[in-house]
Amino acid sequence: MFGFGKKRVILLAPLSGRVVPLEEVPDPVFAERMAGDGVAVEPDPTGGGMVVAPCAGELVALFATGHAFGIRTPEGVEVLVHIGVETVALRGEGFVRLATEGDRVAAGDPIVRCDFDAIRTRAPSALSPVLVTNMALVASFSAASGTVTAGKDVLLTLDLA
Repeated sequence: MFGFGKKRVILLAPLSGRVVPLEEVPDPVFAERMAGDGVAVEPDPTGGGMVVAPCAGELVALFATGHAFGIRTPEGVEVLVHIGVETVALRGEGFVRLATEGDRVAAGDPIVRCDFDAIRTRAPSALSPVLVTNMALVASFSAASGTVTAGKDVLLTLDLA
């Protein structure tokens, strides 16, 4: 009756910047929520380029190009962080992988370091979607607004089904 006992998963901001609705991402796969639901972050130019784990779990995917990674939480929630739009075309230039697929990570652990200046000049957008790809596990979620700091501020609060 009061929601006691409901499971909640907190996702921290994986990068520092301004929170943006998915509809503003210039890629229909993200804007139309084909890959999942969540928000995007417009990277802060002074943020240092570090992209961190938004939650604890297993790093189930880390693309060879470094442009995206996925984490599965202990509750089974699958989180995708995609750095920029169409950045796979950069073939790894501007990305340094700091973790390895299969690693167990804690929220805030460094996963990728990237050069957002290079991304801004060579990709359509630096907007970075943070998605839950298996929304069937999520009853509802709330998103932060304004600016967030990587590994410190809550980006998404998920109430599980």
